[in-house]
This record gives sequence, structure tokens and C-alpha cells, in this order.
Amino acid sequence: MHEIKDIIFRWVLFITFILFAVFVTQIAVVKKAAAIISSVPIVSLPVYSPQDLLNDVSLRAKYLSARVRETSFFVYTVKPKDNLWKLAKRYGYSVHTLIGVNPQLKTYEINTNQKILIPSSGGCLHPVQEGDTWQKIAQRYDVDIDELQLKNFGVSSLIAGEYVFVPGKYPAIDLMNKSMQEKYEQRSLFQSPISGRYSSVFGKRVHPVTGKVSFHGGIDIAVPSGTWVGAAAEGIVIVASSNVSHYGTAVFIDHKNGYITHYGHLSKLYVSVGQKVRKGQLIAKSGATGRVTGPHLHFTIKKGDKTLDPMKFIW
Repeated sequence: MHEIKDIIFRWVLFITFILFAVFVTQIAVVKKAAAIISSVPIVSLPVYSPQDLLNDVSLRAKYLSARVRETSFFVYTVKPKDNLWKLAKRYGYSVHTLIGVNPQLKTYEINTNQKILIPSSGGCLHPVQEGDTWQKIAQRYDVDIDELQLKNFGVSSLIAGEYVFVPGKYPAIDLMNKSMQEKYEQRSLFQSPISGRYSSVFGKRVHPVTGKVSFHGGIDIAVPSGTWVGAAAEGIVIVASSNVSHYGTAVFIDHKNGYITHYGHLSKLYVSVGQKVRKGQLIAKSGATGRVTGPHLHFTIKKGDKTLDPMKFIW
């Protein structure tokens, strides 16, 4: 009996020693871990003022690169003959993306050596407003809130004046600067009547037929003969004829808001004078009638007696 008690005592003593050793070891590990953690510098993302983010493209690139996943941002220096449309096409998205990530722009024209922000994928920046929540932003752009937050993984809190990147969406017109708001609203009036290459733009040029410098009151869109032409906006046909001066076969549409559009060098008409047409309705086929060197559509926008640059109205 005495021997059994002795064995039990020894085991209790042994187990107590082991537990004590484990306890001491844990304390040492915790202290060491605390020391290591305290020696590591705390990394916090830099904070930028709203004005700096708006006006400094380089700072905006750094800000976004640290907060947005799977989309990279870099500062691009504009080269001669660059424009927003060409750059957007090069990177595989619409011009709305370049406008949407460059809130400093007040016009569509960009100049040589100007700095703009280029993203690797399509989308826009949402300037955070007072009272914004993730849910409000997601609803505004019709995106999934989880996708939005995951995309902006580095945004810990929504601060007015900072930015959230919204993938695959156009910028909110009401949050643009006044100048760009006016331009966007102007471009909502018309759509392009046809898709093709701009072979001649608005303004002075050497006329391809006469060889003389003259004013070109519209744009020429190079397309094969027989390509469908659509009405740029709703209106009433006021001219539909095969003999309209240098236009050859042409259609004019009165849009009842002071604007009139011209569609020249057509091959076939599908509307008549007095007919009401809706935006995008097929009205004719392109051709090479009138004074031309090849098939194309001539497109003019007028308001009253003033001829306007169509490139300021259509995307």
C-alpha cells in the first residue's frame, strides 16, 4: 500500500513539473512574440487631401494602386496625335473610362505632354460624398456591394473627397465638374448615325475634289456603299431627295429643338418628307453620290444658321 502511494506521489510530482514547464515556456513564447510585434513598424496608408487627389495625377495613381485590387493605374504623358478615343481603344475599353478616372479634365481635348491617368481595366472613379455608404454607391452604379468592396480592398472607411473605383461602369454625370456635365448632356442629344472611320473632320481642310482650302461643315465617315444609316435623334424629315447640291442623295431631319442634321452622299432613301423618325431608325443607305472621291457618309449638325462640330455631340 505504501509503495502504491509512493508511485502515485511521484507521478503527481512529475505531471506537476511538466505542466509548470509548459506554463513557463508559454509565457516565454508570448513575451518573445510581443517583443517581435512591438519591434515591427506599423504601416498605414498615406492620406491625401481631396484637392491633391483631384489635381495631382501621380498622387491619385499611388492612392488607387494601394487600395484597388486587380486593376493597375499609371500616369501617361500624352503624345502628338493622341486623343482619348485612340487611347481608350488601345487599352480595350470605352472613352468613358478615361473620363471617369480623370476628374480633373474639363474638356475632351488633351494636349501633348499633358499627364492623364490610365487604368488597366474599364470602370470609373466615384468621388465619395458626405453620407455615402457602400450600399448607396453600389445602388447608384447598379453593382454588387460585395464585388465593389472586394475590388476596393484597401479602402477601410469612406471619406468624403476620396475615391472608390467602380469596375465596368460609366462615370456619374451629376458628380462631374460643371464643364464636363455640360458636355455629357450635349452628347446625350444625338447618337452617331453610322459606325466607321472618320476620314475628314470639322473645320478647314484641303478639299479632296477641288484641291482648294475650304471649310468642312461636318464630318465624313468612311464606310462601304450600302451601309445602313440611322437617324441621330428623333425628328421630322424635311429633305429627302436624290438631288441636293454637292450632297447628291441626302436626308435632312428637323429635331424640333433648334437642331437640324444632314446626311449626305447616300445611295438609297427609306424615308420621305414629313415623316416622323425615331432616334436610331434606319433612314437610308450610304453611297458615293454628289461631289465625292469615294463612298462615305457626310454628317452635319446645325442649330439655326450655325454649323456645329458633330464630334462635340457624338461618341
